[in-house]
Amino acid sequence: MKKYLRGVFIIGLSIILTACTTDQKVEIDDKKEVDKRLVHKLVGSWLADSYDYGHYEIVYEENSLTFNSTKLEIEYTEDNKVFTHEQDDKTVHYIFEVKEDELIVYPSYAIEQSRDELAVGGDLAPIQLKKTRTLSKESILGQWQSIEPDYPAFIQIRTSYDVDKVELLLAQTKNADKVETIPLTFETGKNELIYLNDDQTMRYSFSYYKESQMIINVFTTKEEATGAVRPWVLERVATQ
Repeated sequence: MKKYLRGVFIIGLSIILTACTTDQKVEIDDKKEVDKRLVHKLVGSWLADSYDYGHYEIVYEENSLTFNSTKLEIEYTEDNKVFTHEQDDKTVHYIFEVKEDELIVYPSYAIEQSRDELAVGGDLAPIQLKKTRTLSKESILGQWQSIEPDYPAFIQIRTSYDVDKVELLLAQTKNADKVETIPLTFETGKNELIYLNDDQTMRYSFSYYKESQMIINVFTTKEEATGAVRPWVLERVATQ
């Protein structure tokens, strides 16, 4: 009888150990990994290739990302994609797809639906980003024109007696009689060059876009002001 009970106990113990081992294996298999080398490719300064042509800064720290001011938690990586969600709102997701010369960001938020309401949520428009390249004070000098036909601009940037000052000459047509002259003073510069106008009410941001092209963004310095001026996407005019 004792031998029989001992045998039953051993068999039962074996079944329990097998089940625990199986559960542990499933948990390990289900755990998704994070490729830190891929994550580090996101870090840096980026420029939107369309829409607002805005700047985006991505910082990595302890399994989290800061996408401009948005705090993100990294979920996992798969192939060339990094999956994340917002730290404060886990229903908002960002997928970062790393390509050869660009980064595509896919924002989305969870769909909420009740019996009497339509579904709310889904995928938002992707953001195409390119690595920001730096400009020098000397490289912005010269003649430029808009590459967008519906937003014409002919701009000349010339130096002055002071290395921190330039003049921006703006016209709507190539040989316009009316030319606006805007004196600018250098404020700061790292990934972009920032200049202020004389009364310090407007900031002019000069950024590299593509070879022989740059972007000028104009922002108001007044905190109470809302909205944004459409940026100029410019290409250098060849001089004879």
